[in-house]
Order: sequence, then structure tokens, then C-alpha cells
Amino acid sequence: MDAGREVFKREGRLTTLPRATGVGETAFEYRRRVKACVVAALRNEDAVEALLEGGAAARGRADEYSDIDLMVVAPLAHAERLFARTEAALSDIAPIAHVWNVEPPGFADMAQRFYFLVNAPRFFALDCSIIPPTAVATFLERERHGEPLVWLDRRGVVKARPVDDGALSRRRQHRVGQLRGMVPVYAMLVDKELARGHPLEAFGFYQALVRALIELLGMRHRPERFDFGWRYVERELPAEAQSLIARHAFVADAAALATSRVSVVREIDALLAALAERVINASGPGDRSSP
Repeated sequence: MDAGREVFKREGRLTTLPRATGVGETAFEYRRRVKACVVAALRNEDAVEALLEGGAAARGRADEYSDIDLMVVAPLAHAERLFARTEAALSDIAPIAHVWNVEPPGFADMAQRFYFLVNAPRFFALDCSIIPPTAVATFLERERHGEPLVWLDRRGVVKARPVDDGALSRRRQHRVGQLRGMVPVYAMLVDKELARGHPLEAFGFYQALVRALIELLGMRHRPERFDFGWRYVERELPAEAQSLIARHAFVADAAALATSRVSVVREIDALLAALAERVINASGPGDRSSP
């Protein structure tokens, strides 16, 4: 059984996926064909140390809507050539319909491009990242990124590892300080633009408050991934947290925005106070409940 099919088995839903548009094969078969083609194109590149898949597959959540999160471990000096090889391989399957060269990329010390293919299954994309060997450890933290599916590993060193609790705790503490300073400023900006009769500008500032709410709820319910923003909130946060986010995310008009601004800041202040109390009552520096 190949690794891709094992992902679906882990979830207890090994099923036949919808037919890919225009190619007469299932979405699962299509993804398997894309993977095989890309691996064949890159495995003989001397600069490539490893090929692995992250994203939904690494977290055991891959389904018929999932893209392929390909990580190519290689020095960034070779990124352009490796992207070119990847694009040539994809073109053997179908014409490339769209390319997004992500600048800046989602993480430092990487290069990233997204590809859409003509007649691919709906929602399919290849998210291809070139990551230098010195930076790949960041993507192998099990609690944050799951268990990578390894397609190629020349040195046998690509293995999931525990998250660095100390470093992550320091990042949370720093972010709490930033949020304490940021929230009153953005709350004022929302109120100011509403007073000026600019509800659209007010909503732009308000979105930062909703994001702050999500981060703080993340610190409470998924501390290892507190900074994942909107990603996975409906799979990782409890129902009451999702309801709280939804109540503040869906705003009907300027009047509702004014009311919601007051409410979201009240909720944020309560979460900040609770986090501060948890720090005070923590049993010691190793207590993972502290932000």
C-alpha cells in the first residue's frame, strides 16, 4: 500500500474519490500520478537531499479536496532550476493553468510556488516549496506539522521530532505582549473610522481584532499551533470557541460592527486576563499551560 492511500486509511475513510475533470481517473489516482511524475523529475538532482509531503497528508486529514504540499530539501541557490524541473514534469501531465510565485513566502528561508493544472480535479494544486537543509527542522515539529510522508531521503534524517517547547513558549509570550499593545490601538481605529462614516475602513481594522481573538483562543485550545490563524479552526477548536469566532466574524452592517467591536475587545481582554492568571499560577517554567 502506498503512502498516499495510507493517509486515507488512517482517517478510516478509504473511499473512491470523485472523477477528475476530463481525465477519467479518480482524484486519488490523479494525485498519485502527479507525485510520481514530480519525484521522477527531481530524485536524480544532486542538489535535492529529500522530498517530502506535508500539509493535510502529514496530519492524516487528506481528502478529495486536498492539494499536494511538496517540500524539496535543497539549497536555495538551486531553487530556480528545481522549479523549472518541476514545471516541466507537470507539463507532461497537463498544461499549467496558473502559477503563483509566493513573495514573500509563508516562512523565512524558503522559496514557494503554487501550480494549477488544466483539467485537474476541482481544488487541486501543487504547493511546491524549496527548503534549505538548515531550515527543514522547522517543518518536522510533530505537534505543529504532523508526520511528513517521505518520498526521498538520501541521508535518512527526515523524521518528525518534538516541538521545542521553550522556544514556542517564548514566542507565545512575545505575541501576548504584542496583542496587549495592539488591541487598544486597533479598537480606536475602528471607532474613529465609524465616526468618520467610513465603515469599510473600520472593518479593515476590525479584522485585526478578530485575528487577535483567534490567536488567543489558539493559545488556550491549541497552544502548539496558536499562530495558525484561521487554519483548522473548525477542526481544532471546540464548538464554543468556533461559535465565538463566528459571532464576531460575520458582521451585517456598520451598526452591527460598532456593537461587535465592543464585544470582541471584551472577549480579548478576558482571554488576556485568563492567560496572565495561568502564568502566575503555573507550577514552573516547564508548565506548558502558560502562553
